[in-house]
Amino acid sequence: MRVLVLAAAAAALFAGSVQAAQPANAEAVARDAAAREVMQTKAERVVYVCDRSELTRRAFAREHGEVKFVTAEQAITGAADDWSAPRCVSEVEGAKLSAMLGR
Repeated sequence: MRVLVLAAAAAALFAGSVQAAQPANAEAVARDAAAREVMQTKAERVVYVCDRSELTRRAFAREHGEVKFVTAEQAITGAADDWSAPRCVSEVEGAKLSAMLGR
């Protein structure tokens, strides 16, 4: 299994978009700070490139709990149910994810 740690890349991606506009007042500053905090929280996700073999599923379940496959889009947006544990992506989705992150 190869590990794609999204924290640094996604944080940089989101930080650039959050910091792009200069806030005009204190309310905007507070809103931007809250947005940065949410983005940093969402950015702390770990995704493994997994095959769909029974051996891989059992090893992943033993190590991390339930095996859940997500798409590249879900990995970027955090659209999956719960990100308290690492998730799997297929090799194709892993390649898409790398391309989306500019790697």
